Amino acid sequence: MLYVTGITGHSGKWFLNRLVTEKYAGKIRFVMRNTKEIAPEKYAVFENCKLNIEFAVGDLADENFMKKSLDGIDTIIHISGINFSPKLIDAAIENKVKRAIVVHTTGRFSQYKSASDEYIKIEDGILSLRDQGKIDITILRPTMIYGSSGDRNMYRLVGYLHKHKFFPMFGDGSNLMQPVHASDLGYAYYDVLMQPETTRNKDYNLSGKEPIPYIQIIEMISKYLKRNNIIVRIPMGLSIFAAKIYNVVFGKRAIISVEQVMRMKEDKAFDHQAARLDFGYEPIPFAAGIKGEVNEYMQGVRVDFSNVTYQ
Repeated sequence: MLYVTGITGHSGKWFLNRLVTEKYAGKIRFVMRNTKEIAPEKYAVFENCKLNIEFAVGDLADENFMKKSLDGIDTIIHISGINFSPKLIDAAIENKVKRAIVVHTTGRFSQYKSASDEYIKIEDGILSLRDQGKIDITILRPTMIYGSSGDRNMYRLVGYLHKHKFFPMFGDGSNLMQPVHASDLGYAYYDVLMQPETTRNKDYNLSGKEPIPYIQIIEMISKYLKRNNIIVRIPMGLSIFAAKIYNVVFGKRAIISVEQVMRMKEDKAFDHQAARLDFGYEPIPFAAGIKGEVNEYMQGVRVDFSNVTYQ
């Protein structure tokens, strides 16, 4: 039996789409936080999907629920968050689960400690269990996820550029980014699942098709919005100084830290060659993905996956 967390999330919906498209025949247990009576909109995506499904309803923060929900499970696909990974893997080992595929983040590679320390600590602990042979673990590390109103990254940026003429940019915008579309992730989860021997005990970066300078991302979104946004470049030294003053003045109410400004200098580009070679990972170009997201925004779409089309 397959055990899946985060199936109603952004990339989880695309994984569900692929399971349906491929007519996956195995038994599946989806972890859900609420019952159908409490959150019927969350269950709408399962209607007419013709999969062999059962639900485990509870909170992953509840260790007793986690242990009980893993009874009889062979393989885990954990999408719902890296912070749940340590206890989930411990419970999996206790239940003699054979294999786990966990979705983490390339954030562990950041040079800034506040962005990477916790991720490194969590992941290294899991890797030590893998090294001891207690369970087979494949780690998938997406970059920034985008693709629809369901993302919390590019969709906000699209909204800002649509509503404001001027866009303040810390630094010169030459830092590289490599956002990955949620559909590419959902399909990658399936490909990894179906190729256990090839992907066993390996780690993969799941990035977008190619690195793009941040300023080009802004210009591309502005173009698809048919806006003539004016980019106001703020030198990095001045940006950091202003962020320090801002944080002193606003303290805990500050919405951006000095380190977040400094991270704008950091490239967030990651090679996905290993994923391409091992399971045929071929992400879509950012231009195609963001154009679809801009179109969705212009149509007034909000976070609603109840109309996912299986194709």
